Amino acid sequence: MKTLLKLPARLLALTIPFAVNAANAEEQSPWLETFNGINQELISPNYHEFSLSAEKLSRSIDAFCQQPNSNNLANTQTLFADNLQDWQQVQWLNFGPVTLFMRYYSFEYWPDKKGLTQRQLSSLIKNDVDTSNDKFWRSASIAVRGLTAIESLLYRSQFDPMTKPEYCQLLVQVGQHHKQSTETIYQEWQTGQLADWTFLDDDEVGDIVSLSLEKMIQQWLEHMSMVKESKIETPIGWRGKVNLKLAEFYRSEHSLSSIKQNIGLYNALYHAGENSLYQKALQDEPELAKQLDGSFKQALTIANNLPDNFYSDALSKDDRIELAKPLVSALSKAQNELLSLVTKLGFQIGFNSRDGD
Repeated sequence: MKTLLKLPARLLALTIPFAVNAANAEEQSPWLETFNGINQELISPNYHEFSLSAEKLSRSIDAFCQQPNSNNLANTQTLFADNLQDWQQVQWLNFGPVTLFMRYYSFEYWPDKKGLTQRQLSSLIKNDVDTSNDKFWRSASIAVRGLTAIESLLYRSQFDPMTKPEYCQLLVQVGQHHKQSTETIYQEWQTGQLADWTFLDDDEVGDIVSLSLEKMIQQWLEHMSMVKESKIETPIGWRGKVNLKLAEFYRSEHSLSSIKQNIGLYNALYHAGENSLYQKALQDEPELAKQLDGSFKQALTIANNLPDNFYSDALSKDDRIELAKPLVSALSKAQNELLSLVTKLGFQIGFNSRDGD
């Protein structure tokens, strides 16, 4: 959406941080309060929680590798699950500081259809690679960073950090790097400038807040496609062969809970802030606004009713598809309604290359 404000990008770069100050007249935007609401109620605090739980996880990994036992392992796996769920609260947003140095994909290298994470972690140990210095991490593969690598080291039997100290020390290094990355992104989100990530040409009409929110909505819509296609349809063989190992965080058994976290967040995004997207939509498109509100809630209800063993071998392919159909349909309905709504509100949403429905 490009509206109202006519400021050159160079001036905007000097004035507009991520947390926009509404008191400055040059920063006014029809979507200023909505943007600030999403940032202050969801994005910034969710990145903070992601950073805090990554720090706790790293400390737990250190303690486990100093004294490998079943209790310390269980505690580490619990804290891994906490950090994983915090990741689900920011996963939708591939925008801002997380886009630098492939950090978004480093947090989760998935789907890993060729087992690259497993092979590369094994190669690091086999070749006695020193992973304890910054030089290694400046050029390390995204497959050996973040949550995907931590899950593999914690849950793949071939690694077994309980009895193999070399893999435990690798786990320590991955955990520390992950902690540093989450902390850096949180700090950069606090201090960064919108104009670092959203660009207006000197002769372009628009305001940077509205354009940034437009980019975020695009990310939101694409994430809904990811949930439908990559998290649900592909692993259960919706259009092909079943491969449950392609489900997100399949080894740690957090595939279904992650989807529930995502859908719950969609409703929170819709209602974030005093002048939320929902409140703005009620003024111009009241019927569609209320319809979308109901659709998000319905999708979450359907997801919550899925059986805990949805991604287990206990169910047949046909059973899983029948269980998934209402959820995929509900998500598609909500996605189409969201797209229709934001288009009517003036946002220019580009082609969603992920959406196959």
